Amino acid sequence: MKSLIKKLTSNPLMTGSAIVFVGSMVSNISAYLYHLFLGRILGPGGYGELSSLISLLYIFGVPTLVLQTILVKYFSVYKAKDEMGQAKTLYVTITKILLGILLGICIILLFLSPLIADFLHLSNLRSLFWVFLLFALTMLSAVNGSVVQGFQLFMWVAVLSGMGSLFKLAVSIPSSYYGVEMTMVAAVFSALVFYILYFLPIRFIFFVKSKVMTLRKKDFLSYGIPTFLSLLSMTSLYSMDIVLVRHYFSGFDSGIYASVAVLGKIIFYASSAVATVLFPVLVARHTKQEKVSSIIRLAVILVSAVSFCVTMSYMMFPDAVTHLLFGSSYSAASGYLGMFGIFISCYSIVNIFVMALLALEKTNVWILTSIAALAQIGLIVCFHKTISAIITINISVSVALLIGVVWYYWYVIHKHHHSRI
Repeated sequence: MKSLIKKLTSNPLMTGSAIVFVGSMVSNISAYLYHLFLGRILGPGGYGELSSLISLLYIFGVPTLVLQTILVKYFSVYKAKDEMGQAKTLYVTITKILLGILLGICIILLFLSPLIADFLHLSNLRSLFWVFLLFALTMLSAVNGSVVQGFQLFMWVAVLSGMGSLFKLAVSIPSSYYGVEMTMVAAVFSALVFYILYFLPIRFIFFVKSKVMTLRKKDFLSYGIPTFLSLLSMTSLYSMDIVLVRHYFSGFDSGIYASVAVLGKIIFYASSAVATVLFPVLVARHTKQEKVSSIIRLAVILVSAVSFCVTMSYMMFPDAVTHLLFGSSYSAASGYLGMFGIFISCYSIVNIFVMALLALEKTNVWILTSIAALAQIGLIVCFHKTISAIITINISVSVALLIGVVWYYWYVIHKHHHSRI
């Protein structure tokens, strides 16, 4: 037993995941209190509108996720090689480029806002302006966050994650009494505060001398483009169902579906600490040509165990969970909770394999994720008569994708028989 405990505590995935898990739990509890209070204050109609804006932010936020994933990879490499000067050059260069890109996106969205507002049946066009500001701040924070994650400062990841969600909750609850727009304003304010706070853990990078990067633009793009497509597809699988339900269903039904999605995603959030730690650890090991298969197996086991436990509780006590978190006005959601849990469980396991493959630079996984995302959208557009039909499509697509990524991972391992795989 002592040997087992020593082995587990010396495993970077276990120790890092444990630290991030604590921060994630604070963050997740705050996030679900956020949805609990706002769901009750805004009601199904207003909450459905807010959820569609949040889902839109997820779609807009794909570049954020892609950028952070790519930067974590290269900051992890620089950490492994002790190249602090190149890390500083990368940080400064990306921040400058990003500011210019965000200005261009702002101009484009000004023209597209009326179309987006009409598609989502938004009551206030200004809400899209706050969505963009939140997106811009999230993008800038992603650069800072990638340094923190890439240099494996997991304690700071946990602290900032937990504090950020608590602060957002504190400012959003009173704001939500004034409607959806003021709720978005509160989210922008909290994002600004924590963008500033992210400079605390990365201040060390400003005290080193910049060095010319050996990273070539060609290498950055050859990794970045398929990574973008992979993560765009994964985010689409996570978000487009809510956007399409908002379009095809009534405000009440879209609010019910949004509550089901929020409850179901507890599974993904509960296991997300593993993926957060896994990616930079795998990149560092891959750079040093160390074995990685055992740590990937451990990650899959951890995520599967968490997913199974939460899904079983949803199947056994759907009414209790729904009433506890959203109240009796969302009772209709309980009938869909177990099914949605199956979908998110498969999605969470897929996410581990996708992040592992990207860490190992096996970027052709984008083909599988893209096919799945397009299939989900196409099937929902064609077969959207009931909420049950939507969730059945989600389950079918996620199971097929899980089979595909497991096969691709197995193919990668057996094709490359060297020691680090």
